[in-house]
Amino acid sequence: MASSIPDLYREYKNRLHDVDLIEHELLETDNLDDWLERLNRKSDLIRKYYRQTEREINTLINPILYGEEPLDDETAKALYEGAYDYYQSVMCDDVMESQMFVRLWEYFAQKGDEYNERSCRCAFSNNAFLNVEGNLRKLAMEQAEWVAGYMDRIDHLRRIHDNDEDFLQDVQRVLGTLRSRYQMESSQFEPNIERMIECFNDLSKIRKYRHYFSDEAWEQIEKPLEDIGTDVLFMAVLHWNSLSDKLKETLGPTYPLGFIEQTKLPPHKRNMKVYVGYIVYAFYSGLLKPEQTFTLLRAYSHSIDKEYDFNNPNWYEQPADSRFSVITTTTKPMLEMIEAFNCDKMKKVRMKAELFYEIQTYIETIPRQCACKEYLDQALYHLLYDLISFIDEDDMAIEFIDCMIISRQMSTLIHTVMTAKLCEAVLKELIAKHPEMFLTVLGLEDPEEVADYEELLQKLMYNAARCHDIGKILIANIVNTQIRRLSDMEYSYIKFHPKWSYEILMRNRNLQTYAEIALGHHRSYDGKSGYPMYFNNKKSKFRILIDLLTICDCMDAATDVFGRNYTKGKTFDSVLAEFKKSAGTHYNPDIVAFILENDELRETLRSLTSEAGRADLYFHIYRRYR
Repeated sequence: MASSIPDLYREYKNRLHDVDLIEHELLETDNLDDWLERLNRKSDLIRKYYRQTEREINTLINPILYGEEPLDDETAKALYEGAYDYYQSVMCDDVMESQMFVRLWEYFAQKGDEYNERSCRCAFSNNAFLNVEGNLRKLAMEQAEWVAGYMDRIDHLRRIHDNDEDFLQDVQRVLGTLRSRYQMESSQFEPNIERMIECFNDLSKIRKYRHYFSDEAWEQIEKPLEDIGTDVLFMAVLHWNSLSDKLKETLGPTYPLGFIEQTKLPPHKRNMKVYVGYIVYAFYSGLLKPEQTFTLLRAYSHSIDKEYDFNNPNWYEQPADSRFSVITTTTKPMLEMIEAFNCDKMKKVRMKAELFYEIQTYIETIPRQCACKEYLDQALYHLLYDLISFIDEDDMAIEFIDCMIISRQMSTLIHTVMTAKLCEAVLKELIAKHPEMFLTVLGLEDPEEVADYEELLQKLMYNAARCHDIGKILIANIVNTQIRRLSDMEYSYIKFHPKWSYEILMRNRNLQTYAEIALGHHRSYDGKSGYPMYFNNKKSKFRILIDLLTICDCMDAATDVFGRNYTKGKTFDSVLAEFKKSAGTHYNPDIVAFILENDELRETLRSLTSEAGRADLYFHIYRRYR
């Protein structure tokens, strides 16, 4: 059995690659018939792979993962090699592999195998660090802290290894985990700079042991360490306003010194983080006027023509002065500089719009299928988090959200558009026949007045539906893309997406109206189930819109004949039967009864969710946003 485990991981990788290839074909196909044939082939292939992978995982992986079968040395070695090779080759933040590393380190700890226990703890932390919330991230940080203890035990590592090569590999593994811990800190929406400095100081302990390494080996260690030191300063200046006065006094003098050194170098040899760090520092500390710093930063941004290699799985080794890195790190301070300009409001709006247009145009060039997908999910969600508050028009804000969704997961965009169209169809009929349902939303006392606000209600509902799943891009490669069953832990991450959607929408004053609707769309009508449990949908003034979004969201997901990996879509009538069965508990009984009693509306919804209706919409979206 053990010999089959590495084969399983290799085959799993190959299957994911096959699906990516068909997705690429879909993006390149212009003829509707050919495109539809490929879409059906993709759906069939995914479901075939799903069944095969499930069978193999249930036979080889899950019995060991969940303690149903004992481990032996041969199987443990095969699992480690298979999971580690898979992780290294795709740089995947894969929860299943993370859980397997936990199982393996527990096994090796019981065996007293310190080396393999440490290797598995390191592999776990490195594999899990991209997670942004929840138990897995907490556990990854705990294990990184455990590994950090070895920075005071380098002498011990030297003694237990017979040769320099094994010693260097072990030390590099420990350092890699501590770099991952640093990445965990720096990837926070509001990073703790003092904690990042602590992480850097722990890494710097290796300098006490310089005598153990050859010049060539030390160069491999010292360069990443210098890069992290530079990054600490860069991250600090990007979050300058959140630093303590003491930390500002400590770090402040560093920026001008670094900048002076950079100006002595030709532009193509300058360190982006040092050079840009001073420009941003000069703005926040008042050394230069906003217009001056903006001009400097803008000129530098436009001078960068080095492209990020999105098909390099080792994204963390790529240079910081790529176009992608510059955009994701400098756009927020540039927008703050524009806000601080001494000019009229309309000029500021135009300048910001130009900047957002440039960003969207660039993001559209990023390949959807690439090796560093998990990193892109994180980076682009952070970019959205940083920038959304600067957008003045809600239509423009939703367009920017669309851009982010499209860049990471076409199926999520399609789902939100479908859900919005279903909500639009139901809402129109409800307003005409039951206007009293919407009095709480608008704060009106007379149902007859509701008709006067139909356009406002339609816009509110449509935009809320379009935005309700924006949080999914943070976990785009877990949602609807796996060719195996989601683990309980993976499902627990999916439960965060309404909260993440809410947090993004609340950052823009024009989108805040939609935030509560997005937050509640997975809560049951009776308030006894669903997520997040802390949200009381029964007390929301938007309850009727939340209930409508819940029904239409489920209607699209359940009848989806193309986009779900694990099952063929259910028939429209069977979904209505489920709605009827769960009316009053999971679904609003008044909306369910209204749909069941309204023949014309029912046929409209049936047509929208049919295979033909979906094919037209899917093809249109693929053509428009490819």
